[in-house]
Amino acid sequence: MTGAAIHTQTTAARGARIVVIEARFYNDIADHLLRGVNAALEAAGATSRVITIPGVAELPATLAFAVKAGERSPGTWGAAGYVVLGCAIKGETDHYDHICREAMRGVQDIAVQRLLAVGNGILTVQTLEQAMARCRIEGTDHGGQAARACLRMIGLKTELGFGFE
Repeated sequence: MTGAAIHTQTTAARGARIVVIEARFYNDIADHLLRGVNAALEAAGATSRVITIPGVAELPATLAFAVKAGERSPGTWGAAGYVVLGCAIKGETDHYDHICREAMRGVQDIAVQRLLAVGNGILTVQTLEQAMARCRIEGTDHGGQAARACLRMIGLKTELGFGFE
């Protein structure tokens, strides 16, 4: 990332409101992901509002609901960007494959169709150990990475003349 891109990201993020949608199927993992998001947003001067849902499958619909709520009530729900968080751990059936594919595709479809700045923090892993390594701030910090991706997308929208509310 160039110096100009970093500056735009930081400048665009100051005062930005971010809606964070967290799937709480695995509470410990969700806690770690949310810690990473909060640290990244705080460091950038952004604020957040958190929506908690049961699982990864509900992320696309909730993202769509949040966007619509922002249109209806911009002062309450309007957001410059969105971060989605959750975890799917492979089990013994093909349910995991369907959930992962549909959650990822659903979030991406909404982001592209609605021109949203979205940071995707959905973990799709084989084991609990992999999930824990990826969710912790001391590890891969996927929550923080998702927040920084959202902030970068806000910066990109600003660079391209979209700005944010």
